[in-house]
Amino acid sequence: MEHAFAARLRARLARFGALCIGIDPSAAMLAAAGLPDRADGALALGERILAAAHFDLAIVKPQVAFFERFGAEGFKALEELTAIARAREILVLADAKRGDIDSTAEAYGEAWFGPSALRADALTVHAYLGLDALRGLVDRALRAEAGVFVVVRSSNPEGEALQVARGPDGRRVADALADAITTWNARVAPDGVGPLGAVVGATCRDAPETVDRLPRSYVLSPGVGAQGASFADVARRLAGAVDRVLPNVSRAVLANGGSEADIRSAIRALVEACDRTLGRPCL
Repeated sequence: MEHAFAARLRARLARFGALCIGIDPSAAMLAAAGLPDRADGALALGERILAAAHFDLAIVKPQVAFFERFGAEGFKALEELTAIARAREILVLADAKRGDIDSTAEAYGEAWFGPSALRADALTVHAYLGLDALRGLVDRALRAEAGVFVVVRSSNPEGEALQVARGPDGRRVADALADAITTWNARVAPDGVGPLGAVVGATCRDAPETVDRLPRSYVLSPGVGAQGASFADVARRLAGAVDRVLPNVSRAVLANGGSEADIRSAIRALVEACDRTLGRPCL
């Protein structure tokens, strides 16, 4: 059967569409929105984005680093924003890219999937220490009916050399990781999509090779907009997961300005472009 997180995400996508809005309160984004470069400004930007979309979103992705830079106040702002989104049943994918081993990995899982106010619906992680080393974190996610998105092929060019290097068996690192994710999902959800998703950048020309190895995963695809990729790139490069892909945009929501009305018009344009290109409703 399908894993509970995958089922929840599928239901949200069927209702609101695939577009994943990133909430990135960097100093530049806050300035563009006319907000102070403080924790309260970060919270206000997130609230403005949610309101501009009328809360009609399947999933949002707050970039944890832009909250974390404000220390305890930043984490408090993230907690409040997460609570607001989850109260409206919007799934929250915390973009924290955590990763470690043994008890430390389990502690990360407790932080993001336990009773903490940081409680998210999904978390991005990296598997540089080995996918199996994340077992404690993934087990926590499973118990919480949450998801984990593993960075497989990132949208930044600096990551390419490592991710496409070939191991002793001839497979690229990214492809071996994708195979391991698929094996894990098959054990957890033998008849459907599992809780382990993958991050595969829309900027990656080799994305089709990787995505074809991820038939049991939702795929978060960053890189649309400011990093140079388009929805057409998503449709072409992630065709093998077009019904499971989550195109992610962040800075593009301020393309028309920083007011709620400006953000609403930008989101509407992004939604229409996504809908038109991927051939399915995005909102």
